[in-house]
Amino acid sequence: MKNWLLILLLLAAPCAAHEVHHTIETTSAVTVHLVYADGKPYAYEAYELYPAGKDIPAQVGRTDAQGRVVFIPGDNRAWRLKAFSTDGHGTDLSFESPAVASSSSPVSQGPNRLSLILFGLSLLLAGFGLVQLLIRQRKTS
Repeated sequence: MKNWLLILLLLAAPCAAHEVHHTIETTSAVTVHLVYADGKPYAYEAYELYPAGKDIPAQVGRTDAQGRVVFIPGDNRAWRLKAFSTDGHGTDLSFESPAVASSSSPVSQGPNRLSLILFGLSLLLAGFGLVQLLIRQRKTS
């Protein structure tokens, strides 16, 4: 039995090469809030965001429920935002984005290897315990 356990542990070692790790970093983004003249949000309407002097948009999409366009400016400071709706409302706005500070501290990382190993072993032990329980119940009935 000990030999089988050792063989299974050795076979599991190459599986670590298939892991994918991630880190989520918080960065400040530029938010452009659009509203209609009556104060209602310019919600779910189409927009195109261009770096200044470019003909190809850097970002295309729809505003969110509060009428916001959110983007990370990168190296570009000057932008042009074209927002338009099917009923004819819209804007063509040129602006400079404020300097945004980025944080390089990781916010979230995946689980470490030890916790994954312990979780896997606990699942195996729970499975074997369930099998033993079922075997004992069959013998008594």
